[in-house]
Amino acid sequence: MFESIILDTAAVLGLLHVIAPFAVRSTFRFSAQCRPRLIPLQELSPEVAEHIEPRVPQLESLGFEFLGCYELGDLVAHSGKVMAYFCDRNMSDFASIMVSSAAGHISSYLEFSTTFSQGLTLETNCNDTLPLTPDAPESMVFRFSRITDPRSLYRLHRQLIDKHAAGMWAVPEPKGQEILRLTRAIENYGPRHTKIGYMRPTPDGKSYRLTWKGAALIAWRGLWPASLIRKAMHRQELREELQSLEVRGIAALQKA
Repeated sequence: MFESIILDTAAVLGLLHVIAPFAVRSTFRFSAQCRPRLIPLQELSPEVAEHIEPRVPQLESLGFEFLGCYELGDLVAHSGKVMAYFCDRNMSDFASIMVSSAAGHISSYLEFSTTFSQGLTLETNCNDTLPLTPDAPESMVFRFSRITDPRSLYRLHRQLIDKHAAGMWAVPEPKGQEILRLTRAIENYGPRHTKIGYMRPTPDGKSYRLTWKGAALIAWRGLWPASLIRKAMHRQELREELQSLEVRGIAALQKA
């Protein structure tokens, strides 16, 4: 009986690992262009506004200027994104609240980001979803899903800068053109993944599709047991990072 259950489970998992790349490849599309549309805060839908409005005064109290809300359009097929953007001009730090909607589900996360003259970008966020493709080699991304308090997350961001970017100069953006920083990053997503063999542009050049390599790796990383292993490895990396900063665990930051 027990052996039969194991064999059936293994067969189902094997079938999923065969079918999933086909499903992912047939449905995935990433837009080659990003044209952010500025929208007034009061015009946000109630479902999106509840993720953004309470954060605005919190981030302003940390020295960030609210630059506005932007609708990013249909970057990925069958999903929508709205982003609230902030800038601390004294430190050249940026903050964003990304709100995503797909299949009737809305999720959001807060991120702090700083780019340096040496080409390094350091990002600290509370996104609880691990990426299924490699991060950009010029970026260091730290994902602390349990640290959602803006003050605590920003304090951690500054600590990470002191550790990994000591002596580097933060790069500002011209006033009034801050959104171009995000646009460049988004529009580099497709070309970057093309270079590593995950994507290729469509014949009309308007979007990117997955290659079989990209579809297989993305699908398999999202399936059990790889997903479980990746999460465990990520948690261990975060524990080691916090210990290296002499922070006594996530709970200490949440109480700060």
